[in-house]
Amino acid sequence: MDSLENSKVRLRQSKRPPPLDLVSRLQRAEDALSPSERRVADVVGANFEAVTRITIAELARRAKVSQPTVTRFCRSVGCSSFADFKISLAATLSVASAYLKSERTFDDDAGELAHTVMLRAANAVRDCLDQLDTKKLEGAIDMLAGSRRIEIYGQGGGSASIVEDAKLRFFRLGIPVAAYTDGHQQRMSAATLLPRDTVLAISNSGRSKTVVEAVEIARSFGAGTIALTRPGTPLADATETVIAITVAESENVFLPTPSRYAHMAVIDTLAAGVAVKLGPAARDSLRRVRYTLARIGVAISTPSTDPTLIMKHQSPEE
Repeated sequence: MDSLENSKVRLRQSKRPPPLDLVSRLQRAEDALSPSERRVADVVGANFEAVTRITIAELARRAKVSQPTVTRFCRSVGCSSFADFKISLAATLSVASAYLKSERTFDDDAGELAHTVMLRAANAVRDCLDQLDTKKLEGAIDMLAGSRRIEIYGQGGGSASIVEDAKLRFFRLGIPVAAYTDGHQQRMSAATLLPRDTVLAISNSGRSKTVVEAVEIARSFGAGTIALTRPGTPLADATETVIAITVAESENVFLPTPSRYAHMAVIDTLAAGVAVKLGPAARDSLRRVRYTLARIGVAISTPSTDPTLIMKHQSPEE
């Protein structure tokens, strides 16, 4: 079976129709690419527009691969040749260039680095939005908004930081929230849960054994469970409501993990949805949080909220 047929099989197995635009197709195909093909994808993703103007030899040189590897890469993303790939990419950019690049250009290494990192972050969020099952998202918002308490579990460098960020997003709404990155504490926390409590588990791999086991324990005691993870993983299988997101990772160990940006965007969406559901209660809790910060001068003012009006009345001792 040749590479083009392999590509077609992978697309059928994804259980999703291939995106019409080539940029989305590139991002969703990254997991199925070989290591050498991923190097080509990294070069393409760093500057889409430049790739439409270079030769196959130049792209191979930049990616440090052979020209046949570039051709295999093009076929893996559904194009018959490098020429077909460039035409498809140019067509995508002609429609969506405003969403894929900044108006600013860089001629220094730091600028190029910033361009690569920030563009990957923006693309990760955009690809997350393309995949989002809004029915599952709505169900998760309803579950969280109706919770007596929320326990958040995650392990590892990326997920651990998202767990802490999620705690900060939800506790300000007046809901009792705790976050655990230690496996033993996750199990103990899960054992204390009851119906109307909710676990939010975050794992990019979906294969953290301790997180999966804690979710199973929580479900056994009647707690609701939500997972932000990849589809078809042990965590997805163990969880009641799954917000399934697949974000391709880079082989460049110096670049940040792009899934982190996608997960943060989902957490912010969930928190905003819960705030809307809670209505006046969440608004009052947020008001009190801002008031306490405004009194020490750290709240950032908005057109409708100027902390200096509050600060004028605070005592000198504060």
